[in-house]
Amino acid sequence: MKYYNLLKLNNWIKNPRFKLFGLYFLHLFKRRYLGVHFDPVNACNLRCKMCYFTDENYLKKLKGIFRKDDLHYFGKAILKRAIKLQIGCGTEPTLYKDLDAIIKLGKNYQVPYISMTTNANNIKLEKLRIWCELGLNEITVSLHGVNKKTYEEMMGRGNFDRFLESLEHITKIKQEFPKFQLRVNYTFNEDNFDQLAQFWDIFGNIKIDTLQIRPIKNMGNTAYQNFSMNSIIPKYQGLYQNLLLECEKRNTILIAPKLHQLKHKLSINSIIQNFTYCYISPTTFWKEGFDWKNETFDEYSKRTKWAKHILKQALGSKEDLLKLKNESLNYELN
Repeated sequence: MKYYNLLKLNNWIKNPRFKLFGLYFLHLFKRRYLGVHFDPVNACNLRCKMCYFTDENYLKKLKGIFRKDDLHYFGKAILKRAIKLQIGCGTEPTLYKDLDAIIKLGKNYQVPYISMTTNANNIKLEKLRIWCELGLNEITVSLHGVNKKTYEEMMGRGNFDRFLESLEHITKIKQEFPKFQLRVNYTFNEDNFDQLAQFWDIFGNIKIDTLQIRPIKNMGNTAYQNFSMNSIIPKYQGLYQNLLLECEKRNTILIAPKLHQLKHKLSINSIIQNFTYCYISPTTFWKEGFDWKNETFDEYSKRTKWAKHILKQALGSKEDLLKLKNESLNYELN
């Protein structure tokens, strides 16, 4: 399943009504369209300065582990309609001892694309091989600095040498599983943006299938608080073009905002996420009122007239549609 082709299609279709009508018919004919984002444990081994794990007040709320016994209900409730299962969103999934069971569950429900996001400081070669054998399609590693000094400053408790070792493990596994994908997510700010110019000097020997660069987001009272783009905007276009050229040489997908998207953060492409983004954690299960241990997504949808809700939005006023915009999906895929 060419998951990134679907993202390109969403970007290509500019009319938000067409997007919603398409979603309405997907729902009506019981097709897969949900992106299920699952944090099985509310914990992390690092303390990245741009992350809410450095916000002591927020950290007090991040408690809990998803019970293994509840994975059965999780799968039955939502995975039949999932087009993607994303394991790890805002926490570190490798800290969950039953991670294998999640991947296996996704495969059993025939989810077309199973991905994991990790800081890659806790990856073992044999474990990675098992995940691929069970059906993991992609691993996404988070990165906030190209050199050791900046990496370890930005990614508190992170070890750059261990990170590089994990990339070596992934490279080896990709030779055994040629379809296995590696994605790198780089969050930039005024203190680490310039290092992107040396990205391929450091990681040029790694087969990266997808590279995403994205601007810092305000996630609360975090250790790092410089959200300005003032020094970045004048030089952004040049670096963007250089990255694009290098990615084309390497057959790497570049996911990045264009200059106008960097200046204007709300995106029309994000409207679709109001209906497709399904977040699950030890304390949250998608929509409030969804009795996920006793009903499926289809049963919930029928009970709440979910299809009519999508259609109503598609037929609504332009002003109402624009209210659905947010900062997600504010980028181009190249």
